Amino acid sequence: VTALSAAALTACNNDEVLEVNQGRGISFQVATDASTRAQATTTNSIDEFMVWGFTQEEPAKTLMEELSVSKTESDWTYTGTIFWPAAPVNFYSISPEPVSGEVSEGTVSIKSNEQKITGFTVNTDQSQQVDLLYAVNKGETKDGHETTPVSINFRHALSQIVFKAKNTNENLKVIVKGVKIGNIKKSGDFTYPTSSTTPQNIAEDGTIVATTQGTWGNVNTAETFSAGMNAGGVTLDGKVETAVDLTAATGSDASKSYTGALFMIPQPLAAWDPSTTGALSSSNTGVYFLLDCQIFSGTNRDVQIWPAGTASTSAEIAVPANSLTWEQGKKYVYTFIFGDGAGYIPGPDPDPDPTLIGIDFDVTVDEFINGGEEDIEMETGKE
Repeated sequence: VTALSAAALTACNNDEVLEVNQGRGISFQVATDASTRAQATTTNSIDEFMVWGFTQEEPAKTLMEELSVSKTESDWTYTGTIFWPAAPVNFYSISPEPVSGEVSEGTVSIKSNEQKITGFTVNTDQSQQVDLLYAVNKGETKDGHETTPVSINFRHALSQIVFKAKNTNENLKVIVKGVKIGNIKKSGDFTYPTSSTTPQNIAEDGTIVATTQGTWGNVNTAETFSAGMNAGGVTLDGKVETAVDLTAATGSDASKSYTGALFMIPQPLAAWDPSTTGALSSSNTGVYFLLDCQIFSGTNRDVQIWPAGTASTSAEIAVPANSLTWEQGKKYVYTFIFGDGAGYIPGPDPDPDPTLIGIDFDVTVDEFINGGEEDIEMETGKE
């Protein structure tokens, strides 16, 4: 009897394994599109994401929903094990993980027939901004992953904005204490692409196949954003021809390169034109920068010329932005060049004065005045 019971137990275990484990459980490996660091998420730094899986059949079945996947050393793991079905599977992923269905105040809705984030809003606190990542894997099959994990390639949904400065005038000293960019729209709806976001869908020049890139719509609500900077600011004392990062951390935070960079919704920018589009205001649609700085001039660079007066303080100057379109997954580096000028005085004036006016020289020389003529006779000496 004992032998029979043991045999029956073994058969039951074998039957259970054959019924449930139809091959290798679903596993993942993760990469992100190339990006320079700016607290931007990279293949090495990403440590979590959320994934949804739907079978490619009618009607589609939900294989996984809001499944949290995290990195443990070099492996990507999730609670339990989910096995491959017979039908191909579409996976939709997002990072960072939504909290209660929301990411940065946007509502994440991932269904088999529609994947979108509604009302995504860029946080006005730069330190709380996120590098929004998305990924799509269409038609993954059990046969294609008998020994390999599902390779998820994330794309950056936002644009990255970095600020630098240099000084071309040896008689200037500039201390930059803050950088803002005004009239940038902060909210919008993001829709996932219709095709997989694999690296194979990126051309050699970096161009991404349109159907493999998500789209933004209903971009709205203008706001002013401040880049993150060190408390002491950045000093350009004399000629500094190599651009210095304004948004890079130093000291104990030096490893967090570009920690002050902004992550913005892709959008077209129309430049603020101080001579034609009016004064800086919430009703003005032109994009501009505000630099909080002190500027000194003179042979010893010790005469404060901005702001006017002798107080040891700084003030903002306004600089028009260029007209261009920010695209998702691209980094834009703005370099402020001090030397011949320094922007405009911000305020209600529709035609503002320049902040600085360089001291130029126009040289003339008085003509010599004719003081008269006199003949001098050269007399010889007498014997």
